Amino acid sequence: MGGFVLTWQTVGGIILMLLVVVAIHELGHFVVAKRAGIMVQEFSIGFGPRLFSRMHGETRYSLRLLPLGGYVRMAGMTGLEKPADDGGARGFIHASNIRKALTLAAGGLMNMVLAGAIFTGVAVVGGPSPQIEHGGALAGAGVKGNWQVVSVAGHPTKNLSGIRSDIQADRGRPLQVGLKPWDGGSTKEVTVRPQLHWEGLTKTPKIPLEATITSINGAAIPRATSGAMARAVPGSGPLRVAYLTASGKRGVVSVKRSQLQVQWLVGYIASEGNLLIPSLGGPPMPISSALATGFYAVPSQIGSTFVDLWKLVSPHHASDLRLSGPVGIAEETSVATQIGPTTYLTLMALISVNLGLFNLLPIPFLDGGRLFFVLLEMARRRRINPRAEAAVHAVGLALIAMLFIYVTYGDITNLAR
Repeated sequence: MGGFVLTWQTVGGIILMLLVVVAIHELGHFVVAKRAGIMVQEFSIGFGPRLFSRMHGETRYSLRLLPLGGYVRMAGMTGLEKPADDGGARGFIHASNIRKALTLAAGGLMNMVLAGAIFTGVAVVGGPSPQIEHGGALAGAGVKGNWQVVSVAGHPTKNLSGIRSDIQADRGRPLQVGLKPWDGGSTKEVTVRPQLHWEGLTKTPKIPLEATITSINGAAIPRATSGAMARAVPGSGPLRVAYLTASGKRGVVSVKRSQLQVQWLVGYIASEGNLLIPSLGGPPMPISSALATGFYAVPSQIGSTFVDLWKLVSPHHASDLRLSGPVGIAEETSVATQIGPTTYLTLMALISVNLGLFNLLPIPFLDGGRLFFVLLEMARRRRINPRAEAAVHAVGLALIAMLFIYVTYGDITNLAR
């Protein structure tokens, strides 16, 4: 994947992602509040100076300069407002606890619905199809079009590494490869003679990556596994490796035995699935299966997030895990816009899931923190002192601001490396 690139495409992608995820979240609060009879004074996307504002009925709709969040300002939200601004009987403070709870939870739940809808769409489209490499062994056996390798030498295959392991085991001997059309259909088998390809690093001899090895020391290639290939060639000195590139260029280079890095291949470039969620990277699904897969991905990702959070705070946490804030999200979005629309949409869904989850956690000042107080009131059957609740939320806001600064500093430091 590419790095952080600031172009009009990436800037537009970042702004669009933030606007969509935030707008859906606030729309959830707005719609449920209206249905609950609560007065909504302002529906705002973004913070800071207004770029656009229009009054419609009792609600002002605003688009502000900084697309880092948004809010739905409801009358009587804290219970500390002056009578002229508390909404009277339609103030949030006077709504039933169940209506307040549904209004507070609606934003995060809408983010989950958005994520499920995006995951479903990605599943309907499907991932990139596998490719039969031009000039490879499968192409030489007459295979054309988009096929999925489903078995090698009678062994069902599940992923690319499994396919390669089965091919290595046959040491270059002809083998049966089972193929299934990527867009569905009956399976067929073909006999394929694997080719030995160069898989070395760039610091090793000047052999292009994945060039076909045609001979070693002027003799036919031994029937050996890739790891034992150097030992299977008689002698102890350097090896003269002859190769053929995809463009038809031939060459011979001297290679130390310890530097020989080759692998038997059949010319199959498999789809590794969706870069962010491999389970969404297969062939296009019918809508019923896509709905099940897409909406199952939401709780699955929530579970993964909790696992990662535990790893992050545990004494033996993984060193490659870190929290990301707006700068980190911008970096990931920049990369996603360079890769393609499917990766971009999948990242949008993942950010939507995490935004919804984070807001529903019982953290003071966030929706989940306010929801906690509502549920506490339902259990106690009496109102909590508004001043005490406001003080708790103020502390929560200060802690969130400190976390925001810490995470942003970490993102910038990581970006500068």
